[in-house]
Amino acid sequence: MGIYIALGVGIGNFSSRRKKMDDYVRETNQRLVLLPTPTRVVDWFHSTGNFVVQTPKNNRWDIANELSLALGVPCTVLTRDEVTSCITIADKASCPPPETGVRWTKGIAFKVKGRACTMDLGPTIHAVFFRINGYAVGVNKRDRLMDSGAPHKDNRTGGWGGVSDDVSKAFGGMWTARSLARIENLVEIANKRIA
Repeated sequence: MGIYIALGVGIGNFSSRRKKMDDYVRETNQRLVLLPTPTRVVDWFHSTGNFVVQTPKNNRWDIANELSLALGVPCTVLTRDEVTSCITIADKASCPPPETGVRWTKGIAFKVKGRACTMDLGPTIHAVFFRINGYAVGVNKRDRLMDSGAPHKDNRTGGWGGVSDDVSKAFGGMWTARSLARIENLVEIANKRIA
């Protein structure tokens, strides 16, 4: 059985689906049984649409299609090695120069569907980007800070959804972005499944 990382689009704390993740995962697995497929969601990280998937299948595009049907939203599926490689590159990348009232948060945007990333993406109001490979773009997201130094709750400039939109507009198709910390946590959870 293989263990994969799956990222769903539009599932999270700020989406319209305010449902407990264990209920959401249980319902998703019930739908997968009806497809029928041996693919199952076996773990997740918070309420963020980040899943660990177990399946004997090895075609990640087929797995993504099954999960998209069962989740009711588009998703991308990657191997743990693919995600770990992206994390290594993103982690080593330097942050942009300091900006007053801004904290840079590292992350990665992953291709869900559409064309591959073949060029660099210029900076936007949401983030500064760098190319990792055809299916991943490194992100330094601008987090606006209040005078106290805490993240600004009312001036998030679109959050990770805004970052995803920027990459989608630049390359076409659909991309989904996550903070590096969340992606690292998800890989740790996935690694425990094979330990």
